[in-house]
Amino acid sequence: MRTSQHAITSVVALVGFIGCSGAEDSNGTGQTSAAEPTYYKDIAPLVNAECAACHQPGGIGKFSLANAAVAAKMAPAMAAATEARTMPPMPVDNDGSCNTFENARWLSDEQIALFQRWAKAGAPLGDPADAPPPTEGDGPELFGELVEFDLGVDYTPHPSGAEPDDYRCFVVDPGVGAEAFITGYDIQPGDARIVHHVLLFMLQDDQAEADALALDANDEGAGYSCFGGAGVDASIVGIWAPGSGATVFPAGTGLRYAAGRKLIIQMHYNVPATGGPFTDRSKMKFQLSKDPGLQPAFFLPTGTADISLPPGQAHTEANGDMPLSVLAQQWLPEFKGIRSWGVLPHMHTAGRTLRSAAKTQGTEQCLVDVDRWNFHWQNLWWNETPLDLGADSTISTTCAYDTRGRTGMTTFGEGTGDEMCVNILYATPL
Repeated sequence: MRTSQHAITSVVALVGFIGCSGAEDSNGTGQTSAAEPTYYKDIAPLVNAECAACHQPGGIGKFSLANAAVAAKMAPAMAAATEARTMPPMPVDNDGSCNTFENARWLSDEQIALFQRWAKAGAPLGDPADAPPPTEGDGPELFGELVEFDLGVDYTPHPSGAEPDDYRCFVVDPGVGAEAFITGYDIQPGDARIVHHVLLFMLQDDQAEADALALDANDEGAGYSCFGGAGVDASIVGIWAPGSGATVFPAGTGLRYAAGRKLIIQMHYNVPATGGPFTDRSKMKFQLSKDPGLQPAFFLPTGTADISLPPGQAHTEANGDMPLSVLAQQWLPEFKGIRSWGVLPHMHTAGRTLRSAAKTQGTEQCLVDVDRWNFHWQNLWWNETPLDLGADSTISTTCAYDTRGRTGMTTFGEGTGDEMCVNILYATPL
């Protein structure tokens, strides 16, 4: 699953870096030396692979890098953003020092240097005959039994205040009429210009459904306002961000879904300051299996809820340890450990870094290192190699925050002013 995304916060930074570079080289001839990279031959393949899923006409990227002239004008901004690793947006380090991920949006040092050289050369376009063919979708496709559903309404987001974001939760019935495993999903934004990311939550029981419906009824308009999570007892079953495409869970695994259970779709809309109104009715599909031989998977939250962050601090931390042995008591008899297939780190807007590792008898296995957290670019990162963690392992998580500008203590919670320190594992029992 290849993903390419565009962060609104980085648009501001990109615009600030836009210079007067054009399509010609520094000598104005339109010709380039052999040593100079060109757009068509060197940059366009990287744009197609890592940027075009968002930076295309009608995408959330706001400007299209498929247009060579636009790309040339953006060359200084592209060089600055790739050097800072704000683009392609991946808040998780993938340099090999702490795990590696098969869906990483990660440029090599050589590729970053290529953007630098191209910008310094004046962003020459080169020969259009060198242009790569258009990128075709190479992600997985759903198959077998499929269930399709949508938001249930046509929704026009209305951000409050100066921020362009609207977080909205919708309670829907996906139409899963019998006990089944979810083995994949596909989320298709209705209006790609405003759908920033989507989270799917399965409600845990009848009480959670009643609580969600009450939140919906008490909030004016369709759905209800939500931020960090669903606001009720629910477990995550899917996450999407621009460029993600369909997701198929690791072979032989799936998430149990109770017959007739409703779910919550959390939509994060990021609305342009001009244009509109923008109306969305995003669609979803579940890939289902009733194969009794599938291994039940689960999303395991690790981290800490013990968060008490003083205001005005450039760096303050929360730490937590979770022994995996607690699972033997709560969920899994004859527990031998877990196989971790992927990670989903989660903090809120004060978060800056997160590191999670499994510790066993003096040894340490790094699970994920978030070195530049961005709340707006969350994703489920799939391990290139599954990690087996024994029952005697302890998951240790450390989160760092910047609370400058805050006037009171920041504690754990789902509100916009609250914080979290969570690393969620997609796991199966050993």
